[in-house]
Amino acid sequence: RRAAAVGAMAALALLSRGARGYVPRAPRALRTRLLASYVDAHTHLVHRKFDKGEGAAAAERAAAVGVSSIMVNGLRPENNREVLEFCAQHKNALPCCGIYPLDACSNVITPELWSHDFDPPEPFDVDAEVDWIREQAKAGTIAAIGEVGIDAYYMNDPVTMAEQERVLHRLIDVALETDLALILHTRKAEARIFEMLQERGVKKAVFHCYMGKLKLGKRIAEAGYYISIPSAVARPHDTFVQMATRIPLERILTETDAPYMGPDKGERNEPATVPRAVAKIAEVRGVSVEEAAAQIQRNFRTVFGIDAGAAEEAPVAAEEQDATAGLSESVKA
Repeated sequence: RRAAAVGAMAALALLSRGARGYVPRAPRALRTRLLASYVDAHTHLVHRKFDKGEGAAAAERAAAVGVSSIMVNGLRPENNREVLEFCAQHKNALPCCGIYPLDACSNVITPELWSHDFDPPEPFDVDAEVDWIREQAKAGTIAAIGEVGIDAYYMNDPVTMAEQERVLHRLIDVALETDLALILHTRKAEARIFEMLQERGVKKAVFHCYMGKLKLGKRIAEAGYYISIPSAVARPHDTFVQMATRIPLERILTETDAPYMGPDKGERNEPATVPRAVAKIAEVRGVSVEEAAAQIQRNFRTVFGIDAGAAEEAPVAAEEQDATAGLSESVKA
């Protein structure tokens, strides 16, 4: 039994890593057992680091190791539309549209306010994009509102902070109007965003790649929101291990934030690494991988209203999986 378990884990590690241009195929028994076992609540497969079809290959590698639902997040107008196009071509990829915090304040950033060694975001009509996201949400073409939030690490002056909050409030309006979850970027603004959610009566929210204080994380979980842990937890990463250990499993989601936050430092991350995150979460909590994966799936269904396929349900063949169950026909198309 020990040899078989070691062999299965070795096969899973190879499958999750994958080779450039090669889509791995698990043995059928392993594939059907693992299928519908894992979810990626936040990723960026429409990214320059996934060029020349690599995003598509990454989605297929994820499906091969049982990642049945991948929430692909948008950041700004052109990216949001690329997300819709990409997800229409991959059944395990679900579209989320949003406005990244730095892009949200792009119209008020001046040379005096920008002191970083990379270019500021190009300005665009932010309010028009919020209106477009509202249209997509009402039409049922997106699975969540994201990536949105506040970034007080790069921009924390009064002018840009006020604009980030204004835009986030408008996007909260969309979420409340359409009963969709918010996928939140909260870097150095965790407490303020938590306060805003409470003030507005938001019920569905995911704190993506949460790196705030544990005490606040517990309050976030107690309020009914979710803490999303990236596959960097498998390095291991102390902050994420602490969250995985101390936050109730009923309030934990897994993500990759690909191409970032991977289990192998310095390497491009992708959704196929989610099983490694679940294995680490199970290890630090002292539960089986199957138990951890099943609970994370239940959490995913609860917050997003999407049936990713429960681990305890009868396995089905890879080609029969449809990660878009629960969305409108326009999302599935």
